[in-house]
Amino acid sequence: MITAEEVVAEAHDYNQVVPMLEKAEETTGQRAGVSLFDGGYHSGEKLAQCEEQGYVVLMAESQDKALEGPYHKDRFEREEQGDSYRCPEGQSLSYRYTAHRKGRPEARVYRASGAVCRACPAFGRCTKDKHLGRSIEIGSHEEELRRNRAAMATEEGKVMYSRRKELPEPVFGIMKELQGARRFLLRGLANVRAEWALLAATFNLRTLWRVWRRQGAERERFFGFTAS
Repeated sequence: MITAEEVVAEAHDYNQVVPMLEKAEETTGQRAGVSLFDGGYHSGEKLAQCEEQGYVVLMAESQDKALEGPYHKDRFEREEQGDSYRCPEGQSLSYRYTAHRKGRPEARVYRASGAVCRACPAFGRCTKDKHLGRSIEIGSHEEELRRNRAAMATEEGKVMYSRRKELPEPVFGIMKELQGARRFLLRGLANVRAEWALLAATFNLRTLWRVWRRQGAERERFFGFTAS
């Protein structure tokens, strides 16, 4: 069943995380135990908003392979004394500056020295920057990102998230193949929103019809007749 739908004039999805959760809760009258999001929704800011509002989410991200590396920044631990991080090889990266880039959240940049990194046995794997050395960027929502990665890495998290491909993906296939929804027929945001809402309602009615038909067949087998 589709419990929330929307059409927006944005190229990315992450601004829709909380609105979709709120809309689904309003539609069903209850909050989902766990909500699963693909990498298009991934954002530290949105993970923080979900935590603040009490939504439990599992959210994939695009750097899954990088996370497996021994020198991913999650392997760097914040040091108790001073504003610095310690790398897996035991070297310290101190705060250097705060990066401000258009369209991206600001981040604090921590860096080791080129001399230390060149002498390190991990040089070439951890970093290839022989002049400036290894650096990591720590955003304002680093803790939320790490908690989500930790939850995704658990066996329970893996089992839960594996269900995502069998829940929403078939919906798109059915709407494209059986409902002919390969492209919008109307123009203008308001018209497209109405068209998409109608397609979602049609999908839900189709799903309900299948459930009602199955329930009727079960009653007939049990009672020997079909209840009207």
